[in-house]
Amino acid sequence: MTRVIVVFLALAIAAVGAAADPLPLLDYHAGSWFLPQSPSVTAGPAAGLFNPGAFALTDRAGTDMWRDSRDRLMSFSRFGFATGRTLNLAMNRSLVDWQGGRAAINDWQVGLAGGTRAGALGLAYRWSGGAPAAALRDRALVLGLVSRPARWLTWGASRAQSLEADAAQNVFDLGLRPAAAPWLTLFGDFTVDDGVNFGSGLWGAGVEVRPLRGVHVGVRAREHIGGNDPDLAVLLGFSGRTGHLAAQTLFDPDGNDVMTTWLARSAPPFPGRDVASLFGPDATYLALDLQKRTLTYQKHRWLDDDHVAWLDLLAQLEAVRDDPHLDIVVLNLAGFGGRPSLLWEMRQQLQRVRDAGKRVVVYLDRAGLATMYLATVADRVVLDPQGDLALPGLALSRSFLKGTLDKLGLGFQEHRYFRYKSAVEMLSRDSMSDADREQRQRVVDVAYETWRDGIASGRRRQPTALDAVVDSLGFLTPQEALDAGLVDELGRWDQLLETLRKDGARPGHWPASLRREYWDQQWGSPARIPVVFLVGDCAMDSGINGRRSAAWLRDLVGDPSVKAVVLRADSPGGDPLPSDLVADAVRALKAAGKPVVVSQGDVAASGGYWISMDGTRILTTPVTITGSIGVISGWLWDDGLAAKAGITAESVQRGRHADLYTEIGVPMLGGLPRRPMNDDELARTEQVIRGMYDQFVAAVARGRGLEPAAVHEVAQGRVWMGQDAIDRGLCDSIGGLADAIAEARSLAGLRPGDAVDVFEYPPRPLVRLPQIGPRLGAFAGLGAPGALLDAAAAALRSAVRPGGKPGVAVTAGAGDAMAGQDPLAADSAWLRAAGLGDLEATWLAPFGREPGRPRLVVHPDELPQGWRVMD
Repeated sequence: MTRVIVVFLALAIAAVGAAADPLPLLDYHAGSWFLPQSPSVTAGPAAGLFNPGAFALTDRAGTDMWRDSRDRLMSFSRFGFATGRTLNLAMNRSLVDWQGGRAAINDWQVGLAGGTRAGALGLAYRWSGGAPAAALRDRALVLGLVSRPARWLTWGASRAQSLEADAAQNVFDLGLRPAAAPWLTLFGDFTVDDGVNFGSGLWGAGVEVRPLRGVHVGVRAREHIGGNDPDLAVLLGFSGRTGHLAAQTLFDPDGNDVMTTWLARSAPPFPGRDVASLFGPDATYLALDLQKRTLTYQKHRWLDDDHVAWLDLLAQLEAVRDDPHLDIVVLNLAGFGGRPSLLWEMRQQLQRVRDAGKRVVVYLDRAGLATMYLATVADRVVLDPQGDLALPGLALSRSFLKGTLDKLGLGFQEHRYFRYKSAVEMLSRDSMSDADREQRQRVVDVAYETWRDGIASGRRRQPTALDAVVDSLGFLTPQEALDAGLVDELGRWDQLLETLRKDGARPGHWPASLRREYWDQQWGSPARIPVVFLVGDCAMDSGINGRRSAAWLRDLVGDPSVKAVVLRADSPGGDPLPSDLVADAVRALKAAGKPVVVSQGDVAASGGYWISMDGTRILTTPVTITGSIGVISGWLWDDGLAAKAGITAESVQRGRHADLYTEIGVPMLGGLPRRPMNDDELARTEQVIRGMYDQFVAAVARGRGLEPAAVHEVAQGRVWMGQDAIDRGLCDSIGGLADAIAEARSLAGLRPGDAVDVFEYPPRPLVRLPQIGPRLGAFAGLGAPGALLDAAAAALRSAVRPGGKPGVAVTAGAGDAMAGQDPLAADSAWLRAAGLGDLEATWLAPFGREPGRPRLVVHPDELPQGWRVMD
C-alpha cells in the first residue's frame, strides 16, 4: 500500500505539462452528483466508477443504479449502473453537446478490485460508445485506492490515465467522523487534471447525518466552474432491509433547481430499517429446525449438516434476541443432543431470548434429563403423541479388573500418594475407595440437581415434585408427561407450525446481521479476538495439539490486531509437556498485555486445569468437572502369564535398574515387563510423582494468586464441579463461551457497540467425507475373523504393556481431537475396534505406549454418561 501511495503522489506531482483540452475522459467533478458523498466515504459499486478500489469496500457484491431528471421526470437519457465486487462492471450514460445538438455517450468500465475493511485497491479499463465517443472520449486506465486507517478516518485517491493522449485526471477525497461513529460524517474531495496547476484544482465538501436507523440526510457543495459561489445539493435517503434509495437535488449558485439524481443500491454497506414490520400487528416467528443434529464446538465447512457449531448457533440466537421484528422462536429438538456444558449454555442463551420479550416454543419427540433441561426453558413445550420422556435419574458406575489381572497372571502396582487421585483403581482394587465414592457422589448430585432444578423452574414445579416423578415413574408416556405438567400439549412439528400460522403469526426472516457485515458502520480493521478450542487429551500432536497450539498462541503475542484471547478448555488432561507449553504461551500473552479468558467445557481437569490456571479469568459451568490437581502412575508386569504360556526369557544388563524395562515377548501381544518395581524404585517413583505434584500446586498457586498450602487443601487429585471450584478459588465465575467473549471484550477495553472479528482456531476442517468403508466391508463380510482377532490382539497388547509414566490427564473427550494423529491415537483406534468405548480406549492406550511415565489422570468412569458425548 505504501508503494502505491508513492506512485500516486509521483504521478500527481509530475502531472504538470501539456493538457488535452477539453479533457477526453469522464469528468468526476461534473459527472458524479449521483454519489451521496465522496468515493472513499460512499464505497461500493457506484463509487467504483471513479475509484475502482471502492468496489471492494463492501462485504459482498452488489448492484447500484442511478439516473437524473434534468430533462423530465421519466427521462432516462442520463443514467448508469455498477455491479460486482472483485470482478466489476460499470456504465454511465450522459448527454453532451454534439454538432449543434445533444447526443448520448456511454462510458463503460470493467475492472478488478480487492481489499478489506481497512483498505482496498482497484484497477479498471474504460472505453466509450455513442456517436460523440470517438471525438470526445479516450480509452483509459483507472487506478484507485482507499485507506481506512482508523475508525474516524478514510481517504482515497484515483487516477484516470488516457491511453491515447497526454491527459489524466486525479481525484483525492477524505472522510472524517468526529465521533468515530456513522451518525455524523464530514467529507471533501479535490479534482485536478494533468497540465493544471495543482492549486487550481476543483474542491468539494459535504456533511451527512443519520438521525435514525435507515435515514440519511446530507448537504454537499462543489466549486462552480467559472463562478465564485458553489453549487449545492441536498440529500435525503432511506435504507430498508434489502436496499437503499437516495434522492439528491442540485441547486446552482443562483438557487435554481438544476436536477434531482436518484441512486438505488441493492447491497449498501450500512444497515437499514425493516419497512414491512412497520405495517400490521402480526407476530412473526422464526423456525429453527435442529432435528437429529449434534451441538458441537466445530464442524466441517461442507457436507456436515449433522452437526451444529456452537458459535454459529450462538450468533443466531443473539441476532434473534436483538431483532425487534421477531416475536417467537420455535425449535425442533427431536433427536437433538450435545455436550452437557453446551446444552447448559444454550439454555442460558434461550433464557436471554425470553428476557428480551420473545416467546420460545419447543417441540420434542423423545428426551432425557439433559434435553428436558434445555427444552423447559421454553414458554411452551410440545411432545410428540408417540414420544416419551426417560427420566430415571443419574448414576456413575465403575468396573474393576484386579481379579481379571490375577487370573491372567498379571501384576499391577498402584503409585498413588494423593487421597482422591483414583484413576487406576480399576486395575488395583476390586471395589470403590471411600475417597473416590465421595467425589463421584458429588458429581452425580450436582449434575442431577442442575438438571432437576432447571426443569422444575421452567415448568413452575417444586424440585421435590420432580424427584417424585423420577423415583415413581422414570419413564413417562406422552399422556403421563402431560398429566405431570412436564409438557403443555401433544402434537407434531408441522402441526405446531400450522397452529402458529392459524393464530395469526407469520414466518419471519433471519436477522440481516447474520447475513451481512456492514463495513460502513465502523471504518478500519476491527479488533480481533480468537476463540481457541483446546479439546481432547493433552497430547503433543493430537487432542489439544499442544505443540502446534502453543506455537500459534505465541504468534498472537506480536499481533497488534489481537486484543484478547478466549480459550475453550475441554480436556481431561494427559501429558504435562503439551499442557505446560500451552500454559507458557498463555503467560506470554498476558505479559504482552493481552487478556486471556478461559471458558471451561464438560471437563477441564488435571491437564485440562493446567491449561486453564493462568487465564486472566476462568469461567466455568455448573456441570463442568474441573480440578483434579494431582499425579498418579502405575506399573503392570508379568506375574505368571508367561509361565502359563510356557515362555521363558533371559537378559544381560549394565546398570542396577536396567532390567526393570526388559520385557518378555508374548506372541500377538508384544512385550511385557518381567518384574515389579523394588523398594528403591518405588521410592524413586514416589519422589518423582511428589515433585511433579509440588510443581503443579505451585503453578496453580501462582496462576490463581493463592498460597500453595491453600491449593494443597483443595488438590490431592480431587475433582470439583463448577460452583465448588469457584468457592475454592480455582475458577472465577459461572459462564459460558458467550460470557467469556464478552469478558474478553471488556478486559480489552472495547465498547459494547464496537465491531469485533471473533474467529476460531484451529480452522474448521474443509469437508466431512462419508464414512462408508467399514460399513461396506462389514456388509460384504470382509475381514471378519482375522480383523477381529487383530483388533483384539492390539487391545490386549496395549492393556498388558506397562503404564507408569507421570502425566496430567483425565482422559475423557479425546474423541474431540481437532486435527492430527500420533501413535497414541492409532492405538486408541485399535482399542475402539476391539470393542472398548472411545474414552476407555483413549485412557488405556498411553499406559501401553509410555511405560514408566506418571500421569495426571482421571479415569473415564468418573464421568457421567452424558459427559462422554463424542462430537
